[in-house]
Amino acid sequence: MAAYLPNQDYRLDDRSRSPASSARPTARSANRPLRPIQRPSSTSPERRQRSRSDARPRQRQERPSYWQYSCGLCQEDHALSACERFRRQTPFQRYETVERRGYCRNCLARSHLAPDCPSLTGCRRCNYRHHTLLHGASQLEEVSLNIEAVTTPAFAWDLVFVPTAMVRITAEGMEGFSMLRAIVSQSATMSKISYAAFRRLGLQSRSYKGERFTTFTVSPRRTNSDWSLKVNALIIEDLPRRIYSDPILEDPTRCFTNYALADPDPRGNSPIDVELGADTYSAIRKEGCTAAGIGDVLAYNTQLGYVFAGPIKNMPRNG
Repeated sequence: MAAYLPNQDYRLDDRSRSPASSARPTARSANRPLRPIQRPSSTSPERRQRSRSDARPRQRQERPSYWQYSCGLCQEDHALSACERFRRQTPFQRYETVERRGYCRNCLARSHLAPDCPSLTGCRRCNYRHHTLLHGASQLEEVSLNIEAVTTPAFAWDLVFVPTAMVRITAEGMEGFSMLRAIVSQSATMSKISYAAFRRLGLQSRSYKGERFTTFTVSPRRTNSDWSLKVNALIIEDLPRRIYSDPILEDPTRCFTNYALADPDPRGNSPIDVELGADTYSAIRKEGCTAAGIGDVLAYNTQLGYVFAGPIKNMPRNG
């Protein structure tokens, strides 16, 4: 006789359910094994599918708000890499979009820029530090110039002094001031500050025509000076940089006191974090310049102190 299993409803075969056989089972029906009735399982595929479909709307409603983000190009709720409008652009146009909208060139995130990108991966085509969708952009490629190599140039070019100054930087919300090295560039159309210095000083930024700007006040390194200038600067990644590839042995400051210098060590190669452009040059420049005593270097008088500019040596070779 078959063993009884719990939670199962056993019934005799339908052919042995006549009144006579139910009262007195025959030998054939007595030897017939009992057959359990199959009940619908609570985990059937239909029920599981129905439970998933019922739970989906509830899951969308409970999705946290930080999952929602908008594309900087079309303002839809998707990442820039998933934007169809972005993907239809050429690599050149994609690079311009990334730069104007403030995206990281490496991972296409908006929370940071390329120098601070935590991602360890790069382009899947060339392994360089840019996103695969930007591969082929001419801005990322090194242009090879077909220039004939000259073993003995006709001129002896040595180093050229670039006007630099140590300046005090203050801004709203800052405690005290920070000292940064700046370059005075009359040819630059606007002033600039490095992204690293912007983050380090905790400055506030604003966006205009796809670019990020910040505002700070520049003062001379001399603490007894009351001159200051408010500067609107573009935040860029090309700074900081070093301006001299080789050490300079000539000293242009030998005829000046340390107090009169805008940069106490103009021959130094410490990084440049600020570029004061033509938008500030007329306010910084003062009347008067004098020869520094080496080459064609001149000392220009500015509100920040004397700055030095000009070639140390630039003469034809003999023979």
